[in-house]
Amino acid sequence: MKFFVLLIGLFFANGLFAQAPSRVPEPQYIAVDSKDNVYVAVKYGIIRITPDGTLTNLTKSGDLDRTWTNLIIDSKDSLYANDGKLIFKFGFEGGKFVGRMFGGDQWSYKLEDGPLATAGFNTIDAMAIDRNDSIYVVDSFDKIKDTIGANFVTDPYYTAAPAKTRGHQNYRVIRKIDTNGIVTTLKTTDGKYIVPNNVYSIAIDSSGSIIYASHGRFIGKIDLTAGAFSNIAGQPYKRQYCPVYTPGPVAVAELFTPENVIVNKSGEIIYADQRSYRIVKIAGGKVSTLAGGNIIDPCSQNIGGRAQEGNKDGKALTALFYFPKGMAYDSKGNLYIADMFNHSIRKLSPDGTVSTFAK
Repeated sequence: MKFFVLLIGLFFANGLFAQAPSRVPEPQYIAVDSKDNVYVAVKYGIIRITPDGTLTNLTKSGDLDRTWTNLIIDSKDSLYANDGKLIFKFGFEGGKFVGRMFGGDQWSYKLEDGPLATAGFNTIDAMAIDRNDSIYVVDSFDKIKDTIGANFVTDPYYTAAPAKTRGHQNYRVIRKIDTNGIVTTLKTTDGKYIVPNNVYSIAIDSSGSIIYASHGRFIGKIDLTAGAFSNIAGQPYKRQYCPVYTPGPVAVAELFTPENVIVNKSGEIIYADQRSYRIVKIAGGKVSTLAGGNIIDPCSQNIGGRAQEGNKDGKALTALFYFPKGMAYDSKGNLYIADMFNHSIRKLSPDGTVSTFAK
């Protein structure tokens, strides 16, 4: 009997009965090119999945085999990602996938605008790209607050919220990299820095405004022309703990933990909620669930809010996820979702069906 138990243990240890390693380890960010190839930033490196499902590890060795934060793509199918400090640009040269440093200085923290060759970045938290291929970067405020001082405007929601619901102050500045490679830190017309607070991610809408997902459990908007902040959906800083997900009219809807946000061609705002395990849509003045039916645990089990993990394909509202994160659409209207802890890429088809595209 002991020999049998030992033998079984050896089989598991050697992988004979164990599940095969995922080819998509902890996918986090997604971009889709003009040919509907899906690019995914995974735990270490970047992979490509062709429309027929063929998977290639593009950065399986060398300096590019690292954890990348964010993944965006321009109109020429060039990819951009960052490692929290440096921005890299990726593309194919002679059939080989190549990545080169695009912006940043590995050895210093500085708020310095101008040409990319001399501009300085600090700690990069989020990136987005607009229809003109200008790149927007959410950069650290804390390391450069002495430069800015009190010369900034921020969203009014944090300071207006009760102290017990606010959590930590986490200001950021917004940097823009135009197509000529010039970096500017965004300011209002009267010269004040535009400084959002507690930002998870950003997207750019058709008007050129920034849409952002906030730690304060809401989706906000920044009009870059006026430097004005507005709330799109959610109840800013209503609850620090024990979040509630209440879809419906934006004026009364409550959001759980909106994190990665995108804007589709129809102008609809889509975000992935990493703790309720849902894909949520904001459109037509309403908040609605696009996909995900995981049971949300009561607050007594997790005051930060959490749903029960799952992995189930099928009709969108009964599909189950486990930490959905990055998202991107292809030309046919399919939404690809990085299902991080299921180590898979899920696909939400226009007909409302969720399937596993790669794992």
